Amino acid sequence: MRNYQSFILSLSKLFRASTYCPICQERDQGFNPLPDFYRANAEKYGYSHFGKGEMTALDTYSCGKCGASDRERLYAWWLSHVFESSTRRAYRAIHFAPEHGLSNFIRQRHLFSEYQTADFMMEEVDHKVDLMNLPFADEAYEFFICSHVLEHVTDDRKAIAELNRITKRGGKGILMAPIMTDLPKTIEDPSITDEGERWRLFGQYDHVRLYSRNEYVERITAAGFHLEQLDIAYFGSRLFKKLGLKPSSVLYIVSRP
Repeated sequence: MRNYQSFILSLSKLFRASTYCPICQERDQGFNPLPDFYRANAEKYGYSHFGKGEMTALDTYSCGKCGASDRERLYAWWLSHVFESSTRRAYRAIHFAPEHGLSNFIRQRHLFSEYQTADFMMEEVDHKVDLMNLPFADEAYEFFICSHVLEHVTDDRKAIAELNRITKRGGKGILMAPIMTDLPKTIEDPSITDEGERWRLFGQYDHVRLYSRNEYVERITAAGFHLEQLDIAYFGSRLFKKLGLKPSSVLYIVSRP
């Protein structure tokens, strides 16, 4: 009963606030726009899809207090409401390319019984790994977070298959990538190494593809995952506004049957 009352109290405080960041727990701090660097490079290299991403909010991108991105704020909200209970904490989780703020949030909240981090190049992670060839046993983890990594790897289908392989049956994951709402077909070419050409085609110098929603969904489900697409209808427009989320934002939650 005490936990329920505490939840209701925190919820009422949240909805009295104009903005809220679940990462730092600050209310009414406001949000900062996407750095001008991205718009400037889009104009410089002729990237035609700038601002058309399904999620990235141009005007409310980062928290005014801690700098957490819009997607981190959404992940933190969802994670805390799904895993922050004693009956859910016996989960072994791995976080690929861990965002600093989100990773600290997970550790401080003790959302999982075991929490590990992994990346190909980042220092101070638990595992240095190639997402296309993971050194973990089959069904090694009950949960994973893999956000904005697939657009960097040469073979995303192989990477998604590896994520499926290491996920325990019944397990889940957050699996996200930049998706353009105006694209009928994914644009990709891992053989392109010129930074300017990558900016022009993919919107960033270290990306090798730009996803359409339909193909992104198809690649996830083809690997054997069940997919939930949690959008504004699921979370509510009021919460989206308080978290500073773009109305078209979608949280992709995968599970292994």
